Amino acid sequence: MPVRGLSTKEGKCWFECSFYGGRKFTGVDAIKWAMEVEERGAGEIMLTSMDRDGTKDGFDLELTSAVCDRVNIPIIASGGCGLPSHIKDVFKFTDASAALAASIFHYNEYTVREVKQYLNENGVHVRL
Repeated sequence: MPVRGLSTKEGKCWFECSFYGGRKFTGVDAIKWAMEVEERGAGEIMLTSMDRDGTKDGFDLELTSAVCDRVNIPIIASGGCGLPSHIKDVFKFTDASAALAASIFHYNEYTVREVKQYLNENGVHVRL
């Protein structure tokens, strides 16, 4: 998720939910779906932007912020982390409760300690 600007029977769908790693689309708006799963009792949402997943271009701050603004449960931002500054940005510009990073650790670009130290130095509360 998401795909922007898709027309659906309900009108314009800004962020579309997908599955199979972003290869199949549902026609369901991601923001509406986040609100619905909260109503159904979800305790948190791991929100992966398939547009950003694996790109290392940074999190989809627009999507993350839009979902955070409309639900009252924790949001875990996922998809796109390539630098420690991307994690800082997701906390600076959204109300995400957590940020998921994979490639930067899998490919030994940064250690967890390096990222935590960077975040701590930049005002993000982390346990060291």
